[in-house]
Amino acid sequence: MLLTSVLLFNACSTDVDLYADYKDITVVYGLLDANQDTNYVKINKAFLGPGNALDIALIADSCNYPNKLAAKIIEYRAAANGTNYQKTRELILDTLTVHNKAQDGLFYAPDQLVYFTKEKINLNTEQYNYRYELEIDRGDTVLRATTNMVGGDNFTITTGSLNFSSDGQVKWRPCENASIYEVLIQFKYTEVWSNNDSVVRIMPWRLGIFPASSLEMEKEQYIVHFKSDMFYTTLKTYLGNDTLKNNVYRVIGSNPLCVSIAAGGEELYSFISVNGPSNSIVQNIPEYTNVKGGYGIFSSRTLKNKWVRMGETLSDLVNHHENWRFRQG
Repeated sequence: MLLTSVLLFNACSTDVDLYADYKDITVVYGLLDANQDTNYVKINKAFLGPGNALDIALIADSCNYPNKLAAKIIEYRAAANGTNYQKTRELILDTLTVHNKAQDGLFYAPDQLVYFTKEKINLNTEQYNYRYELEIDRGDTVLRATTNMVGGDNFTITTGSLNFSSDGQVKWRPCENASIYEVLIQFKYTEVWSNNDSVVRIMPWRLGIFPASSLEMEKEQYIVHFKSDMFYTTLKTYLGNDTLKNNVYRVIGSNPLCVSIAAGGEELYSFISVNGPSNSIVQNIPEYTNVKGGYGIFSSRTLKNKWVRMGETLSDLVNHHENWRFRQG
């Protein structure tokens, strides 16, 4: 966005004052999750400066405000199925520095300044619906963004086991207020070496991201189909050169497969849809933000995990893929 414009402007004549029209632009990223003890919000500023924008992005002061901003999350509550929301709480955001951001991105790392709250975020209940508003007072202006919460007791994974000897399905009951889902299957096993050292491995297999409107539904359950051979292809790639090593074997325990389904709110769906890869040769891609007075996204998400049985695939891995050296635990 602004980074791109800086790179383009670097080719201009030095007779032009590139920074005369600079204005303070706030960039926000926050996804509330009622299942987490702590919720984080990233609040940064866009930047312009002389030189290479990629070098500037590695400097913390280019992205962070010099002082802590007055930021809070305001909770509103209405009777279930009602529209008259009333303010119930203010959750004041404090700041802290996290030290584990991956260093292979474009921006400064591993330390990152974030805003946070440890106050409980509420899900909708049979009695009440909840809505949350982010408010950031920058001094010269106030930024706002609003989201409903996704979640609820109805959101459950109904798949009881997975079998990759034939094509299959993952099923779950819908998540309230969710507009987008991501489905992931994880395969867990223990790798044991000849000296009896061992390590737990978890192979991720991403089935994809799906708008709720595109999902097949049967008996009030969403369904995502998968091809069985993709499991074996993914596992072979994950094992890599270790496949042929004779000094290791792999133990499969009970319920070795974890079905993980992440659900996101309407704002997150819109953000992903607008900012995802384009199939068009036209590069005038619209920008999406639900932050009034700034740019970014403030939405909600939740995650469900369920460990399930492996079915006939377990004996297939043990008996018909000898080079992979799997055993039943």
